[in-house]
Amino acid sequence: MNDFKFSKREKVYLLLALAVLAMLFVSSSMTYHEQKMKPGFIHTYLGWLEDWIQRLNIYYGGVWHNVKTDGSAGFTQFVVRKMAHFGSYFLYGLFAYLGLRRVFVISWTGPFFVWATAFAFAAMDEFHQFLTGDRTPTVHDVMLDASGACLAIVLAVIYYLLKGRAERKKSAI
Repeated sequence: MNDFKFSKREKVYLLLALAVLAMLFVSSSMTYHEQKMKPGFIHTYLGWLEDWIQRLNIYYGGVWHNVKTDGSAGFTQFVVRKMAHFGSYFLYGLFAYLGLRRVFVISWTGPFFVWATAFAFAAMDEFHQFLTGDRTPTVHDVMLDASGACLAIVLAVIYYLLKGRAERKKSAI
């Protein structure tokens, strides 16, 4: 019998991963108008971001997005929404991987499993948005979400590989 037990830290990471999923569920339950940021809010609290993204052109979902086509507030809102997609799944991927990485006997299955669950949750989240109404679910958002999780997992794997290499060198001395 395997007597595997999660450490306190791993339990915290798994709770954080579940909290991110709960936040995503609540967010996708809201209509677009419930989430829409008012231009005054954007100018007051995100003015720094508006200034920073003025020259960006982003091709997303078959459409060019920029200040000229979307307006300053609209483009800022677009960037914030896409950053929220990427960032929330980045956090989910990171927390889920950190919480589960010791569970898997074969080392490559852990990162793959966490990424696959992130991809599945992203697809379910977009479907949930479809059911909510007044939302536009897209495959592009699923890909963006899965990319966020993938980046977090890859960075964590690289960190642990480098950490292991440094520990082996230190113990060899």
